Order: sequence, then structure tokens, then C-alpha cells
Amino acid sequence: MQLIHKVMSFEIAQVDEEARTFWAVASTGEMDRQGDVIDPRGWILSNYLKNPVITWAHHYDQPPVAQATQVRVEDGALLFQARFPTREEYPFADTVFRLYQGGYLRAFSVGFAPLESEVITTQRDGQTLVGTRYLKQELYEIACVTLPANPQALVAAGPERPAGARHANPNPSPTPVSHPNPNHPPRPARLSPAARRALVCGALDALISRRLREHLDSAHR
Repeated sequence: MQLIHKVMSFEIAQVDEEARTFWAVASTGEMDRQGDVIDPRGWILSNYLKNPVITWAHHYDQPPVAQATQVRVEDGALLFQARFPTREEYPFADTVFRLYQGGYLRAFSVGFAPLESEVITTQRDGQTLVGTRYLKQELYEIACVTLPANPQALVAAGPERPAGARHANPNPSPTPVSHPNPNHPPRPARLSPAARRALVCGALDALISRRLREHLDSAHR
């Protein structure tokens, strides 16, 4: 069965420092950027509630960083309360908790198996967008993630190429090659805000994953 992952960026509403918990929105019934809609009334939670762990970046070979103490559908949204271990219990999980608390992390990802769905077509910015409305879906997992890095962001950093331009001229003229001047180093390419955001998020994900591996290695020594 295909497992679908959807990322939700959110604002932390209530943080209980002593209990190390906060509430978060895992999913709503609003349309996402892919044109998909998840009907909140279709969530099946029974199996997930038997083992409601929250992983880091869907890494199943590593210890969970939190637990979903409560999960429910309310006011058209899938809500959950995350509880994190103390620093003494799991230093890396404490780091993740502090990053959410400080606003450096703002996203969770839900993994679910679609049971009933239908194709929907909408108009956005003058274009036809074909997506999926999920009518019934079983929650499999919740994961802490960095803000999603759009794979198209780096492409958008350069000038846009019109559709079909790649094949517009099968025999293009050779492009002159400019040789760098050692006295004037080339100016770095300007990145779009989306590209900078993608690079920062990717670097943060790599840093946290590396720290986790270092912690696990030291724990086994």
C-alpha cells in the first residue's frame, strides 16, 4: 500500500515547559500546493494510537524523539499533543524540542495510507491544477521535519526558460566562453529567497542528523 507524506508548517500555540509538551496542527482540510485536499472527517487513528511515536525525519532506525500523547480531529483539523523526553533521557530529543520552542523548526509531516480518494480539478493563477481529495485515510506516522526544501527552488534561482525552449533550436550557435580574470574573481550567483531558504533548511537537516549520529555512536561506546 502506498504511503503518502504531507508536511504542515504551523505556529506553536501552547508550550508547557514542565511537561515538555505543546499542541500542533498535523493536517487541515485546506488545499495544499499540490492541489490535494485531506478530508479531516476521514482520518482513521486507531492503529496509530497503539504506538503513537513521533520520529525525526521519518528515520525508523533511530529512537523516536517524542510521543503523541493525544491525537484528535477537531474544528476541521487533525490535532496532536507532542511530548518530548528530558535532556537526561535523550539529549537529541531535547535539542529538537528547543528548536521548535524557539521557532527554528516549524513543521511536522504526517504519513498516511489512502483508502478512498477522488481526482479534483481546480483553477489557480489561471492554470488548471489536477489533485487528489482524500476521503478516508489511515494515519501511520507523525515525524518532526525541517521546512520542506522545494527541489525547484535552485532552478528558480536562475533566469526562467520558456516552455519548449530546450528544443527550440536543434543546432544552436556555440556560446562564447569567458575566461576568469584572476584579479577579479567571479561574482557569486544571486539566489532567490526560495533558494536560500531551501539551502538553509537542507543544512539544518544535515546538521541535526549528524549530531544525532554522533550522540548514538557515543552512547554505544
